[in-house]
Amino acid sequence: MALRDVMISGFDEGLTVATIVRWHVKSFDTVQEGQVLAEVLAGRTPLTVSSPWAGYILVTHGKEAEQVKVHQPLVTMDVEVRVPTRDNVYRSQGYGAPSFVTQFNRLSGDPD
Repeated sequence: MALRDVMISGFDEGLTVATIVRWHVKSFDTVQEGQVLAEVLAGRTPLTVSSPWAGYILVTHGKEAEQVKVHQPLVTMDVEVRVPTRDNVYRSQGYGAPSFVTQFNRLSGDPD
């Protein structure tokens, strides 16, 4: 697991704050990638903030009707980092599991 912050970003350079209109999640909710986390109002533009990852909401920063700074965390998540096992990586490419020598050579940078 890894901690990740979801930020409010991508606005005009002059925009420094956004107002939280509505939360769609709360602390300890499980979310999927692409799930809407909150609706915010940036200037006069209503926007939805979606989760870039699947994971668990640890903290929602701010309350409804509260202004939050752009480029500051809106949500802090505990994200499951998907690291494939070496056997799965090699099998998916059709090579089978690597031998000890192959692993050693790849790690040390020595040619095969």
